[in-house]
Amino acid sequence: MACKPYQIEDVIAELQDVLPGKALVSIAAGWDFARYEKALPSGVRVQFIMPNTPAMVGEGVLLFEETNSLEAEERKEIWNLFSSVGLTVELPSSLMGIGGTVTGCGPAFVDLFLEAYADAAVKYGMKRADAYRLISQMVLGSAKLQLATGEHPGVLKDNVCSPAGTTICGVTALEEHGFRNACIKSIDAIMKK
Repeated sequence: MACKPYQIEDVIAELQDVLPGKALVSIAAGWDFARYEKALPSGVRVQFIMPNTPAMVGEGVLLFEETNSLEAEERKEIWNLFSSVGLTVELPSSLMGIGGTVTGCGPAFVDLFLEAYADAAVKYGMKRADAYRLISQMVLGSAKLQLATGEHPGVLKDNVCSPAGTTICGVTALEEHGFRNACIKSIDAIMKK
């Protein structure tokens, strides 16, 4: 099921006669196992997966809802298939909402971050294409460094911040303007929707 969430009930109604006995894999946001159980005819096996757009380049995060009704071999095959386009993680149903929010919406927030820093670089004379390339690589490298080392992001930040240096001045400016609070509030706005 890879349509818009508001279309699912119509799709189920249209396919109701052919679904029993089949496995349904859904990537439609908000339609978890419990919701499908109520909407589907009996005998349909279900797995809800929440992917994100970086899967298009093999760097996605694919959240598998722990509660599912797939047969073991089906689940293994689907897990292996999705693992080919990113990190697959199993989450309990209660965490699929927040997991999907930070990994599904997060790429838009990172893109906004990339654009903002590119705007700053352009403001100081850099060509936009060069700015995007440099900043995107910096974000990629920073993320890989955290994943490879397992270090707390605060430790990695501190490694860059010299006493009375340039980076700590920038960190201070971000904090003065509520950077962390804005990040948390962006997630709050989605979770309250």
